[in-house]
Amino acid sequence: MLSSALLGLTLTWASECLPTECSRWACRSWTDEVFVGDTIPSSASTAPRLARGDLGFLTQVLIQGRGVTGKTKEQAEEDETLTNITLWHHRYLPKIFERYTGAEGFLFLQDDMILNYWNLLQADKTKLWVTDKVQDSWVTVTLDGNSSKWFKRQGDTVKKLVGTLPVHFQVSYKESISEDKFAICSGEVFYVPRRFVADFVDLVGLVGDLKLHHKVAVPLFFMAMDSPHNFDSEAFGMVVYKKQLPSNATCSSFYSAQVSAVYPCYVRNEVDFIKLIRAMSSGDPLLMELV
Repeated sequence: MLSSALLGLTLTWASECLPTECSRWACRSWTDEVFVGDTIPSSASTAPRLARGDLGFLTQVLIQGRGVTGKTKEQAEEDETLTNITLWHHRYLPKIFERYTGAEGFLFLQDDMILNYWNLLQADKTKLWVTDKVQDSWVTVTLDGNSSKWFKRQGDTVKKLVGTLPVHFQVSYKESISEDKFAICSGEVFYVPRRFVADFVDLVGLVGDLKLHHKVAVPLFFMAMDSPHNFDSEAFGMVVYKKQLPSNATCSSFYSAQVSAVYPCYVRNEVDFIKLIRAMSSGDPLLMELV
């Protein structure tokens, strides 16, 4: 069974409803691609194994992270431990690539990101997609004396890695960003087409044992594989991305069916779910069959 992360929903209430089953009608153009969902189980999300429907993808894979026992996420990042798979999950993607050699591409989606699949049907599946045009999702960091220890550590790791990359990766990366900077992207959603899979695998191998955080690795890999000018900027060019939300905010209060994705989206109860599905039904009317 697959997590409700196929729509990016984190469900915190038990239900037999299948929130992603409906999307099989709109995803017929994804029959050659693999969906990779990343979910982190928590005490507030104990019933995410809800979706059993066929979304039209070639196959669906779920990466389930392990909780960081006794530490906040920030503490885990600072300590650079490997206790939480989500901090390092780029390392696990080559295993998925290897398993599905017939796939034409791989769409990665983290928890809490809603994917409006109907707005991606015309996207160029031969190009890289990432949220490089989304403010707060992709941020360029300039290292200076005021940078935190974590930023300095990651910056040093980036410099060390880039200096050892094969020439074609180095040229692409250095043409995309200046030497005193590096990019951070939370990587809630991105797409890797078949023609870049070998490059992605090579880059993971070149990282080796270096403790390069996922949100630093994703933009580095993408800029090393190709120039941002060649990304499909339309795919995730329009995303609702909220960095901070009031504790009582619901996804339906800021959701839009006109964009490619919405983040973050939490569904705390059945009422929230119904409101969200009704809002999403303006993009896919068949969703109303769920309510």
